[in-house]
Order: sequence, then C-alpha cells, then structure tokens
Amino acid sequence: MEQKNEKSKASDSVSKVTKVSFPISFKLILIFAGLVLLVLGITTYMVSTLVRNDEKIKAEETNLTINERTAETVSTMFVSLQNGAAGLFNSLMLLSEDDRNLASDLMVKDYFSRNKSVVFMKEKYIGFQLNPELNIYKAQITQKVNDWFDANEEIVKKVENGSIEIVNFSFLINRPVVCVLFPSTLNNETSCATVAFYSEELASLMSTGSYNSTFLINKEGDLLIYSDYDMMISGANFKNIPAVKNMMESTLESSQSLFPDLNGKKWFYAYNKIAGGMYVVTSVAESDVYETINHTTKRIILFSLAILFLSIFIILFFSKTITSPIEELVDASHKIQKRNFEINLQPRTHDEVGVLTSSFIEMSKGLSEREHLMSTFSKFTNTEIATKAAKGQIKLGGETKLATIFFSDIRSFTAMSEKMAPFEVVEFLNEYMTRMVECVKKTNGTVDKFIGDAIMVEWGVPQTSGTPENDAWNAVKTALMMRYALLDFNKERSFLGKPAVRIGCGINTGSVVAGQIGSNERMEYTVIGDAVNFASRTESLNKPFATDILITEQTWRLVHEKILYEEMPSVTVKGKEKPVKMFAVINAVGLKGPKTIDELRALLGVATPDLQKVNTDEEEKKYKITSKAN
Repeated sequence: MEQKNEKSKASDSVSKVTKVSFPISFKLILIFAGLVLLVLGITTYMVSTLVRNDEKIKAEETNLTINERTAETVSTMFVSLQNGAAGLFNSLMLLSEDDRNLASDLMVKDYFSRNKSVVFMKEKYIGFQLNPELNIYKAQITQKVNDWFDANEEIVKKVENGSIEIVNFSFLINRPVVCVLFPSTLNNETSCATVAFYSEELASLMSTGSYNSTFLINKEGDLLIYSDYDMMISGANFKNIPAVKNMMESTLESSQSLFPDLNGKKWFYAYNKIAGGMYVVTSVAESDVYETINHTTKRIILFSLAILFLSIFIILFFSKTITSPIEELVDASHKIQKRNFEINLQPRTHDEVGVLTSSFIEMSKGLSEREHLMSTFSKFTNTEIATKAAKGQIKLGGETKLATIFFSDIRSFTAMSEKMAPFEVVEFLNEYMTRMVECVKKTNGTVDKFIGDAIMVEWGVPQTSGTPENDAWNAVKTALMMRYALLDFNKERSFLGKPAVRIGCGINTGSVVAGQIGSNERMEYTVIGDAVNFASRTESLNKPFATDILITEQTWRLVHEKILYEEMPSVTVKGKEKPVKMFAVINAVGLKGPKTIDELRALLGVATPDLQKVNTDEEEKKYKITSKAN
C-alpha cells in the first residue's frame, strides 16, 4: 500500500504529457489540402466576384421595373375608382334636392352593379350607401363605419382640408378592404367623401409569381394590399421595417436599396410614392438573387472536398508504413513520462527507426532502475529533497532563509515504552508517526527528521507556500490537525484498553541556515540556527503550561488574526537573555471546538496548573517563569 502511495505521488508530480502537435501524416495531408483549398478559393472568388455582381445588377433592374409597372397600375386603379365615385357624387349634387331623392337610389344601384368590388360609399349629401349584396350585414357594417369615423375625426379633418387618405378597412367584414377618403366640394363647401372596395383583385395583380414580392402601404406604414390576406385582415404595420422607415424619411419619390428585415435577412427594396402618400414596395431576398450562384459554388466546394478526402485516404494509407513505428515510440514515451516503465515495444524494421526503438528499450530499463532507487530513497528523506538531490539542485553547504520550525514530542514516552516490548514500541511509533506525517503532507511541510518519538518539520524550506504568513499558518494548521488526529488515535487505543497519548507542539518562525550538512560521503538536508533551538524549547513548555500547541511571538505576529489564543506568562528560555512571550493556540477562528484555554484543557484531559508552583529546575532547566504579560 505504501509503495502504491509513493508511486501515485511520483505520478502526480510529473508535468503534463507533451502531445505531438503536428504528426508526419498530418503534415502530408496539410500540404495537399492547402493546394486543394487554394484552387477552391480562387475558383470561388472568381464566381463570387465576376458572376455575383452581374446577377445583382440584373436583380436590381428587374425589381425596379416590376415596382414601376405595379405602381403605375395601382395608381391608375385608385384614380379611376376615386374619379368614378366622385363623378357619381357630383352628378347627384348637381340635381335639385327633390330630383336627387328620386334619382339617388337608381344611380347608386347602377353604380354598384357596374362596380361590384365597391363595398360602400359615404358622402355628406348622399349619406351612407352600402353594396346591396351586403344588406344583410347593413346594421353591423353601418355601426362599425360610424364608430371608425367618430374615433378618427383628425383624419376626416385632414381630408376636409384637401388631403387624400387611404385606410385599411379589413376589420369591417373580415375580408381585405381598402378605403379611400378624398375631399368633395359643393358651393365652396368641402366635405369628406369615402369609397371602400375589396382589394383581392388588386392584390392578385401585384403578385408577380417570381421571387419578387410587392405590397402597398399608406403614409402611416399600415399594410393596404399584399398577397398574404391574413396580414391585411390583421391590420399589419410595416413602419418598423428598416427599409420602410428609410423610404418614409427620404425626400425621393422612388429609389432602391438593400436592407435587412426584422429577422436580419437582407432584401432589395424598390419603392414608388404615389397619390395619397401611398408607397408601392417591391422586394426580393438577396439569398434568392444569389441562389443559382450559391448552388454552383456549393457544387464546386463539394467536388473539391471529395477530391480532398480521397487524397487524405491515399496519403494515410501510404504514410502508415512510416508513422506507425514512430507512433509506437511516442506512445511509449508518454508511458515513461507518466513513470510507467513497463512498455511492450519491439523493433519492427531494420532502418533508423528500428535502431531508435532498440535504444529506447534500453533507456526504459535504465529509467526503471532509477525510479526504483528514487522510490526507496524517498522513504529515508523528504520526496522534494530526494528529487532535487537527484537533479543535482542541492549541494553541500547552506543558505539563509526565513522559515517556520515545528517540533512535537510525546509526553512521558520513556515511561510508556518501558512497559512495552521492543516490537510494540516500533509498531506504536510507526502507527503514530504515519498519522502525524499525513497531517504534514496536507500542508506541504518538510519532515526534517524523527528524533525518537519527536518530529521536526519546517515550512519555507526547501520550498515555500509563497509568503512567511502562509508558511506560519500552514504550521499552525498542521498542529491543529495533529490534535484531532491524536484524539481519534486515543479513541482507538481506549477501545483496546491502551493508555491515551499526549503530545506537545512548539512552533517558531525565524532565520535558519538550510542545506546539506555532512560530508561528501554522507549528507543530510536540515536546518540549523537559534530559531530551531527556540522551537525545540518552546515545545517543552507545553508540559508546565498544560497545553498542546505553543507558538512564539514571532509566529504569533504572522497568524494571530486567524487563531483563538491565550497568552502565557513570559518565560526566560535557555539561550535568551530577556523573557519571551508564548501563546497557547486554542483553535482556528470560525472552527468548531474549544473557545477558551479551560475548554481546551478539558478537551485534552489535563488539569489547570498552578504556574506559581512550577519547578523551574525540572528536566533540562530550559525555562523559568518570571511574570504574566500585561
């Protein structure tokens, strides 16, 4: 299990596998594909540039011609309808009132019989006249017409002032109907005359049966005539279409331009402004204009792609004899890069690639032996140090660095071990050390050495977490994790009837000399200096203070915002002239667990000490309590 963990760790430290960006077969395909695409591009460009421009000119000319002819037809029909109605009105108004009453019905019936498309007429002197065919709807239609005139007095006033208004009246009988409102004058008095007619016939005349589409709108953008009857009946308005908006703002009576519709599709729009402020608009989709060219271009592209894919197949077939042995070497190199040295590789040819394969197999065997050596060596020292040492990055000598040093020690281990057989001591220490080192690995600390039951760890050498603050915080986090790992360990021991284990942790931050110390024959990577000694002495103060994690003032300054702590009485430590401050780590800010020193001691199962009665001559006399800090 341990070997698997080491192998997994080694695998995780490997950089990402370098992939082949441009295989040989790909290069061959790329060259031929480039030639095909070049020919395709030139051909497509010629079709698009030379033919497309001609098609555009023809389409614009056709669109404009259709629009002009349609505008002339529509204008003629509207003028004819208006003149016919005006002639009837004038004839009736020229008669005396008595004669008008006698002749009115006869002349109106005659008019409707000759103009079956007319729905109704309305004029001040002759009143409202409905096509006899619609008499069964007379009450309903009359009410709708009166309601419309009541609601649109402004339009009526415009007509009385000389304007001609064209309105969509399809709402009248749920059928396409257009209404013309024009001024009628008698005895210097102008009134609004109205004639409404079915617009299906005119709509059929505007339908060209080709890609071109023609519609008629009034000055307000309301749709009057179109091939889609539903749109006429629904009272659609086109004023928000970009092309319509542009022609309404333009001072030109006729023009043609390319505009997108509301869905973004581009159309050629030709328009003519006719009597009554109406616009006859003829449009054709740009996609329809270029449809033939696009089909031709697609055929060219498909033919070229067919040739391209056929060429790729041929190239792949012949390149396989060259690339297959190389691909096997590439796959093998990827396995080796992932530290998998068991490769199934045999020379398949007697050329240069075969020689390279044989050399690759020998190299794999050598790397496998080196990996086994590194795996074994890493068990006796830190993996990072082992890797750097193998690369020659760590040499005899040292350098000064700012690091955080950690010491931990088992309380009363000597007395505990005297009651155990030697193999039990080793078994106990292995299990204990495994749990503690696992906490160190989670914060990327470097285990320096095991001194009996003590553990020495440093952060900041040989690698740092980025800042001294991060290194110090990682050390404190490790100590807190060790606390709870030990509590779990003691629960298991209690279940087996074994005594609880208690430890003390000391943490100090300061300058150290880090490097390989020893001789050219036997070296050890470690750190030395006053900061290391101070960390060791700090650990030993846990016993009289009845704590499990003590940090020095130097470490406290870096992590005090992240922890709950209790300042201990100042202590004169061996090697220090002045009293130094110590801080007991209660918990990390925001975590569940003890909040005070008393709660911590209750969790650890230790009694609160009377610091005034501590024997300063006990053990190695490393400390002397002087006074409590203010």
